[in-house]
Amino acid sequence: MAITKWSSIDADASFAQESEVVANLSDDVLGEIIRRLPVKSAARSKCVSKNWCATISDGHLRRRLPLHLSVVYYPDGGSGGPRFACASGGERRLEDCGFALLPFMEGAVVCDACNGLLLCRSAGTRRFYVVDPVARRWAALPPPARDARLSVLAFDPRSSPHYHVVNFTGWRDRGAAVEVFSSEAWAWAARDVEFGVPADSLSAASLHSHGGAVYILASDDSDRAVVRMDVAAAFTPAATAASRTPADGCNYVTSDSELLKVWVLDDDDSSSSRQWRLKHAVKVDDVVEGGCRGREVRFLALHPEKDAVYLWTPWKLVEYDLTTKAIAGAWEFGGKDQSGAKNRIVKTWLVPSSWYLADRLANGGHVQC
Repeated sequence: MAITKWSSIDADASFAQESEVVANLSDDVLGEIIRRLPVKSAARSKCVSKNWCATISDGHLRRRLPLHLSVVYYPDGGSGGPRFACASGGERRLEDCGFALLPFMEGAVVCDACNGLLLCRSAGTRRFYVVDPVARRWAALPPPARDARLSVLAFDPRSSPHYHVVNFTGWRDRGAAVEVFSSEAWAWAARDVEFGVPADSLSAASLHSHGGAVYILASDDSDRAVVRMDVAAAFTPAATAASRTPADGCNYVTSDSELLKVWVLDDDDSSSSRQWRLKHAVKVDDVVEGGCRGREVRFLALHPEKDAVYLWTPWKLVEYDLTTKAIAGAWEFGGKDQSGAKNRIVKTWLVPSSWYLADRLANGGHVQC
């Protein structure tokens, strides 16, 4: 009994000493530890102590956190809707983040996904939800006034903590009626938009949001243009006319079974003379180990901070460095139920991990992004 008693005391003393060491860590050392944790572990670490919570919430540390890789995918040959997965720490694995804890997901439709957030709608209703699947938080939006024919989520955490939902409610010859939801105002606003090009020339599959705007590729038999819609400002014909001159740094990617081409808009001060310039051309066979051989290769995203593209090829996600012309990384599905699984990735993004640690998302048990 004495031995057991003394062992218990020694263990308690050891735990107290370790706790004191952790409590006395400097902010710099603590920051270095947290910066190396997977985003889920970093989020849970806010519960360790008030000091840890304050350090993780500090803006200086958040700016040093790495980008976090997430994907939307469909189980190949399986039933059901899309699912969500994210990279697991420093390992080259994608792990499913199930929707089981979200009470509205049964029968829900995933309308869109953008930079770490998902836009969902209850089937047959006007009830929309914006979901942060990594942090398992969500927001129920107030219902719009009209039914949506197409719904788009616009969110760029690098430029603003707020997001917009754009519902196209009716089409015109060269424009559309839309309702735009702002998470900052927490309200819908009805607007009219003029594209400056025939509405039937727009490609819904090419929708992309960046810096508070939505870009849509428009093409016909003779020409191509990029339509820019500013979702934060009032939609007027002048603000939303067909734009061949989107924001600086705009890229356009084309791919087929042989070549992947990345075009960039020339940074010319004269908007009337700016032209698309071919920046990179890569043979698809160079991206796929052993060559393409007729297998599907799909472009998914550009890296936001360097010249790299992300491609889906059976059955993994590949990062290809456009400068060195080499594969920089590859991710496959892992976990006890996913190892070797054949899953078809349809969308991917990289956003700062700090977004998933932000207190501004919390609103009771849900999300108020």
